[in-house]
Amino acid sequence: MNIKESCVSVFINWNNFSERACRSEFWYFCLTLFIAGFLISFTEAILYASIEGFPMILTYGMEFRDQEWQSVRNPIGPLTLIFNVVILLPSISVTSRRLQDRGISGWWQLSYFTIVGVFVIFILLMLPSKDDENKWGRNPLLDA
Repeated sequence: MNIKESCVSVFINWNNFSERACRSEFWYFCLTLFIAGFLISFTEAILYASIEGFPMILTYGMEFRDQEWQSVRNPIGPLTLIFNVVILLPSISVTSRRLQDRGISGWWQLSYFTIVGVFVIFILLMLPSKDDENKWGRNPLLDA
C-alpha cells in the first residue's frame, strides 16, 4: 500500500471501527498528516505574520515575567482548526483498526490519557499483525 492508497482507504473507511488496518496504511496516513500539518502551520504562520488582522481562532501560551516574552503565543488559525476537525474521526478509526490488527480492542486508545499508555500504544502500533485471522476479520495483508 502506498501513501495515496493509504489516505484514500482511511478516508473511505472513516466510520469503520470494526475491521483491521495494516501497518503501512496507518503509518503512511500518519506521515501524510505530519506533512499536511506542517504545511498548514507554515502557511498560517506566514499569513499571521504578514496580514494584520488574520483571524486567529485561539491563542494559547505562557505569560512570562520578561516584557519581551509577553507576546509569545502559539496561534491556532482557521485552517488548522478545519484540518483538525476533518482528520479527527478518520484518525480514531484507523488507530482502532490498527490496534485490532494486533488483536487488541480499539478502546485501548483511551490509554492515551495516561503517560504510560502513550508509550504502550505507540509500541503496539509499530508491531506487525498478530494472526492470520482474529475476531475483527482476516489479515489485510493476506487479501492484497
